[in-house]
Amino acid sequence: MSLEEDIHEEFRGGSLRFNKSGEQQPVPSSSGLRESYRENKGGISKTDSTASNSSCYWSGLPLPLSSLSTKITETLWSAKPKDPSPVLEKQAPIHHQPPTPPPRIPEQDANSFFTYRDGVAERAALECAAEFLDMEHEGPVIQYFLLTQINHWDTDKERLILLTPKILLVVKYDFIALKRLSYKKLPLEDIEAVIIGDLIYPNGSLIPDRNMKGIRILFAKGKPIKFSSKWNPFTVDLPIWTFTYHPLYFHKDCSDENQRRIYDLDNFNDYFCKTIMELGKNYESRILHSNVLLENYVGFGAIIHNRNDLGFFKVRGKFSF
Repeated sequence: MSLEEDIHEEFRGGSLRFNKSGEQQPVPSSSGLRESYRENKGGISKTDSTASNSSCYWSGLPLPLSSLSTKITETLWSAKPKDPSPVLEKQAPIHHQPPTPPPRIPEQDANSFFTYRDGVAERAALECAAEFLDMEHEGPVIQYFLLTQINHWDTDKERLILLTPKILLVVKYDFIALKRLSYKKLPLEDIEAVIIGDLIYPNGSLIPDRNMKGIRILFAKGKPIKFSSKWNPFTVDLPIWTFTYHPLYFHKDCSDENQRRIYDLDNFNDYFCKTIMELGKNYESRILHSNVLLENYVGFGAIIHNRNDLGFFKVRGKFSF
C-alpha cells in the first residue's frame, strides 16, 4: 500500500518546513508574528513564509490576508508609544499688573525753580540749622533735603528738611526773598509709625494717579485726629506728614548727581530710616511698607494747584512767587 492511500483527507492542507539541519520549524504563533513585525519595523520577517500564500495557517486554521492585516494594524497601534498628554500643573494665578507710567516731568526750564540755582539750598540749610536747632543737644545735621510735602488736602508744598540724630526739622523757606517763614520740629522718639510705599487715591476718586512713591510719618501719640481738623483746609498742625520727590529730581536738566540727591525721596528714606533704627530696636518695627493713601476724591483745586506748581518758589513770567 502506498503512503498516499494512508493520508487522511483532513491533513492534506497541512505542511511542514525543514531547516538546513533537518529540524522541524513550527509555524509562528500570533504573538511570534507580532514580535517579528516589531523587529522589522512594520515589515514581515523574511523567514516567515506564511505571508506569501493566499492564506495563512495559525494553529492549523486558515486565516485570510484581510484578517492578517487587521491583526497587524492593531498590533502596530498598540505597540506605538503614545505621546503623553501635557499635564497642567496647578499654579497660583499670575496677576499681570500694568507697568507704572513715569511721573509727570516738568516742562519748564529748571532755572525757573529758585532752588535750582547754585548754593541757594545749601545756604538756606545753614541758616535754618543755626536759627532753629540747638547744636549742643539736637545736632549735628546729618543731611538736608528739598522735598515735596503733601498736606491733608492733597496740595504740594516745597519744603526744606534737616535731619539730625534726634530731630526732623521741616522749614517753609522763601527762596526768592531768602528768608525763613515758618518751621516745625519733630523729635524722632515721638514717631509712632513710618509708612513707605506708592501714593494712591481711594477707589472712585477722580484724581489722576501720581505714579510715584511717598513716605508718611505719624506722631499722634495715640490721640485720634478730629474730623473737623482733618477736613479743615486751613489746619496746619495735623500729626501726619507726607513727603515725595521734588519735581527737579525728574527734570532732564538736573543731571548733577550730588544736586539730585537732595531732591531724591529714596535718599531721604535711607538716611531717615537708618537714623530711626539707631534710636533702638523697637523703632525698627515702626517702619512699614505699604501704600500711602491720599484721601482726595474730587479736589479739582488741588489738581490746578499742583499742575501749576503753586506750592514752589518759581519765576512765573514777569512775576515770581
